[in-house]
Amino acid sequence: MRWLTFDLDGTLADWPFRHLMRPHMEPLLAQPTIRAALREEYLNRLAQGDPTRIYDWGDIHQAVRKKLGLPPIFPNLLEVLAEARFEHGMVYPDVPTGLAAFRSQGYRIAVATNGLAKYQQILVNKLAIPYDRMLAPDISQALKPDPAFWHLVQGDSVERIVHVGDLLSQDVWGANAADLVAVWIWRTMPEDWRATPVKERTRRPDLNPVIEARVHSELEEHGFVGRVRPQSPPRPDYIVADLHELQAVLTGIA
Repeated sequence: MRWLTFDLDGTLADWPFRHLMRPHMEPLLAQPTIRAALREEYLNRLAQGDPTRIYDWGDIHQAVRKKLGLPPIFPNLLEVLAEARFEHGMVYPDVPTGLAAFRSQGYRIAVATNGLAKYQQILVNKLAIPYDRMLAPDISQALKPDPAFWHLVQGDSVERIVHVGDLLSQDVWGANAADLVAVWIWRTMPEDWRATPVKERTRRPDLNPVIEARVHSELEEHGFVGRVRPQSPPRPDYIVADLHELQAVLTGIA
């Protein structure tokens, strides 16, 4: 058995949860007190380390509402998700044909997200992304980059697991820790990098400063969501711009 595990946001789709919630949350986030309280609640949960609570935005909203003594101003996430209609292009254009090709080659597909399955399964189904299993903190009881996140697809009968994701601090660090094939998908890859053959990208002398800058930016935005921060920087085995390039990688390691 061979598994391909894919991050969702920034890998298979263009941050659908964020797009969906933006019109509901922008007026609230424009209020400094509410914005600061949401950030504080998120960081407190991050420090506490319970993987099922860190990204439970519905529960975060309710905690902030009670703390600030607000009326019920936050959206009901499950209702918003149930009513969601997504514009064309939310799923990246290479994804439908790419996933179909991987499945025809014998790979099983897992959506591997740090968002809670109770929210993300609704999104993935509405986006018509085919998958065999979902990995999420309320299923795995772990968050990327904790190697335990992947335990449900590991076992003696598994020949290979390739993890593909856009965040070095979660996807690549996690794949490194779990001893998976780590593929960094860099959808905004500059043209000079695209011109470099896929197998040569990890040998470019300017890779280290790129990784350092990206990790710094990611940690500024998301914080470190693991239990113990690795001592070494994340090291992708391959760097691809899209699933077409991933197909060439998989052919090379078959």
